[in-house]
Amino acid sequence: MNVLILTDFSEVAENAGNYALQFLKEVPVNFYLLNIELFNSGGRAQVGVTGGKELALEKLKTRVEELQKSTTNKEHNFAFFYSENNLVDATRKFAEEKKVDLIVMGAVRSSCSENTMLGNHTYEIIKKVKCNLLAVPENSQYKEPEKILIPIDRTASLDGGMFRFLDHPGMVKNASVSVMEIVDSLNSSNSVLEPGKGLLSQLNNVCVEVVQVKNSDIYKKDLLKKMQKKFDIIVILGKNIRVCDLLLHTEQGIYTSISNKLPILMLHK
Repeated sequence: MNVLILTDFSEVAENAGNYALQFLKEVPVNFYLLNIELFNSGGRAQVGVTGGKELALEKLKTRVEELQKSTTNKEHNFAFFYSENNLVDATRKFAEEKKVDLIVMGAVRSSCSENTMLGNHTYEIIKKVKCNLLAVPENSQYKEPEKILIPIDRTASLDGGMFRFLDHPGMVKNASVSVMEIVDSLNSSNSVLEPGKGLLSQLNNVCVEVVQVKNSDIYKKDLLKKMQKKFDIIVILGKNIRVCDLLLHTEQGIYTSISNKLPILMLHK
């Protein structure tokens, strides 16, 4: 597996890298660390900083050495890169060149961004780079993903192979999956419950349940709180655009007052 970790050398990015190492601890992985000149948690450009590239490369080298010491998997390999391109173009370029299976990013706290529970940088990558992405909130500590939440609605593109990424040996063990079907009204005739079951039959050795939630309820603060108490990770289908917008970004800005603690895995392929 090829994994691209985007880093701005912040604590949030460092935590995301540590989480990825644990999440993929049993999977053979080529980790590529990428620092982009204009990418940092504060959104401030650093153009023209003397010795900026040399300093970044030195920090990347140090970070790789830290990760090498932390892993117990002899099939974890590391390399690092620096780019002066913009965030989206640089990420897309490296993802294509290295045939990346997963991008890993830190997700900043809600107070650092408007209207998105992931942070503006992470949300931009999700929307513009069609690659699986793991967004790790700051201070999120790794926990074996035993309870997985998958929100879907009737606009979901439930094509075959969507969960192929989770089939890597050792990635998801003894997990249970809850499908949160977002409907206009409970017991809706537009239910995708049966297709959802068929889709999830691709996952091996998991227990699956399907529950319905009214679309008006996903804007309530209590829902995210309940999700964080019950589940270990949220998996979102990238082709289910409406769910991405409803859960990750909303003009109501309700998530600006709630700190999300759950890692979010976006599956595009």
